[in-house]
Amino acid sequence: MHCVVGGAHAFILRISSFFGLAPLRFESRSTGFTVGISNAMCIYSYILVTILVICTIFGLVAEINVGVDLSVRMSSRMSQFVGTCDVLVVVLTAGAGVYGAPKRMRNMLKFMESVASVDTSIGAQYSLVTERKLCAVLIAILLFFSVLIADDFCFYALQAKRIDRQWDIVTNYIGFYLLWYVVMILELQFAFTALSVRARFQAVNGALALTAKHISIPLEKVKDPTSLNIFAIRVAAESRRCANNVSLLVDTLPGKENAVIIRKAVSGEPKLVVPPCEAIRRLACLHGALCNVVHRIGNSYGLPLIVILISTLLHLIVTPYFLIMEIIVSAHRIHFLVLQFLWCVTHVLRMFVVVEPCHYTITEGKRTEGLVCRLMTSTPSTGMLPSRLELFSRQLMLQSVSYTPMGMCTLDRPLVASVLGAVTTYLVILIQFQRYGE
Repeated sequence: MHCVVGGAHAFILRISSFFGLAPLRFESRSTGFTVGISNAMCIYSYILVTILVICTIFGLVAEINVGVDLSVRMSSRMSQFVGTCDVLVVVLTAGAGVYGAPKRMRNMLKFMESVASVDTSIGAQYSLVTERKLCAVLIAILLFFSVLIADDFCFYALQAKRIDRQWDIVTNYIGFYLLWYVVMILELQFAFTALSVRARFQAVNGALALTAKHISIPLEKVKDPTSLNIFAIRVAAESRRCANNVSLLVDTLPGKENAVIIRKAVSGEPKLVVPPCEAIRRLACLHGALCNVVHRIGNSYGLPLIVILISTLLHLIVTPYFLIMEIIVSAHRIHFLVLQFLWCVTHVLRMFVVVEPCHYTITEGKRTEGLVCRLMTSTPSTGMLPSRLELFSRQLMLQSVSYTPMGMCTLDRPLVASVLGAVTTYLVILIQFQRYGE
């Protein structure tokens, strides 16, 4: 199976492909790029991450063997332990992301057809401005991270220059810093995917509100159709199917007019093109398809997400630990203090990059439940519409909208509070051990 992507989605996939997280081949088209799984890129991804992991492990061992007297990053036994954990979690995260990339991309090509069918049914609009804004945000994040990585790398190299070990630091840690890019791109890839699916839930809720307005039950103000092209421009159906291509650039499809629920009127306002009862039935089907997409994404990113959460937890312990110990020993290295503070901010932002898109998706799922509930209480008890709403409500009870990687946790804001509480506890323990060690 293959699909055609463009704009911000093509941009993130291109970057992911370079770092081994999207082993795809890209063929230029007038509407974007045709993408499909590439065996050559799979081999490139495996070789790339394997070399980087081996270099990082050998560098870590070499740095430990130097001893605490000559090491600029591991100047005590406790910092050796903490620094080793810091390096290993980056290795595990990058390895889980790259080695599982082919399976994730195959799943992506499969569920993108379900996502694009929502766009067609609800009349999604293409927006070049939205695409440019998304690309600008991605570039800004990567530039900030690149500056931070370069600053960190140069700081330790200059520290090592005093004892004539700058080239040892370069060779020991070059793989570690490159793996950091893999981790960051993996998180952005997941966040981009989750936000894209959330936009479709938002569109389904907008269609529900428009349906309620059509039957004179104004639940909430109907908004203009959102530009939903941030996930795919067009998805090509599998060859064994007879379905036509699904495209965001048209309102209807030849031979598939019955799939459209909302179409833009001459005045520019969205208009329901099917009876309310049929609209509810089709919206329930679209919502169910999106729930399946959420579960597929959760399964595809399950192991990488768990490793990312563990990695973020450990980094939020490690980085403040180095910051606090620098303040306690009063070495007055202002550059180091600023650097560690920026890393703390970066790790907190990493956690929000993963959690917030999932939280927004869960919020849209709860909004759907509220809309259907209010529709049920406001419609007459006779006719076909109440039975359709009842079926929709039962479906909502059985299909939850949530990301639960490997069933271990739910990606939502309460998880952030739990992580910050754990960070505080372990920081106190580490600092106490350090003081007793003295």
